[in-house]
Amino acid sequence: MGRKILAVILGYVAMAVVVMGGLTGAYFAMGADKAFETGTYEVTTAWLVVWGATSIVAAVVGGWVCGKIGKTKGAVGSLILLVVLLGSLNAFAQMKKEVPAEDMVRTGDTPNMEAMMKALAPTWMYITEPIIGVLGAMVGGGLSGACKGNGKSESSSGDDSEA
Repeated sequence: MGRKILAVILGYVAMAVVVMGGLTGAYFAMGADKAFETGTYEVTTAWLVVWGATSIVAAVVGGWVCGKIGKTKGAVGSLILLVVLLGSLNAFAQMKKEVPAEDMVRTGDTPNMEAMMKALAPTWMYITEPIIGVLGAMVGGGLSGACKGNGKSESSSGDDSEA
């Protein structure tokens, strides 16, 4: 049980590190003018593509880490459940978020932290994020070898029903 919990936590941390590192690097490479529409905090199509690609890589990495550490389908399934739960909560929060008028106008260069806090993405992207996370974690878990069915129980202690 402890190994599964550790696997889920480390898998999710791996996802967060890849997302934060990847998007921070992309923002510095692209700059505010390519990440945002002119004069606003609305993200560009190019940013959405980078964000989606980074999310896919992060989800696969997270699923792989979780699968390698947890060594069971149950661990990867628990990571997937966490991704759905937190991703859905984030999507709901983003849909309900009211943006102050002063946060809608962008002037000049925008520091990375300000860009993260004020970025406005279309609702569909926030809804898509948990779906990307689920599919990527499934792929990563499969690549780790944890999700291969071999006809044997997932653990020798017989506690494979715990997630």
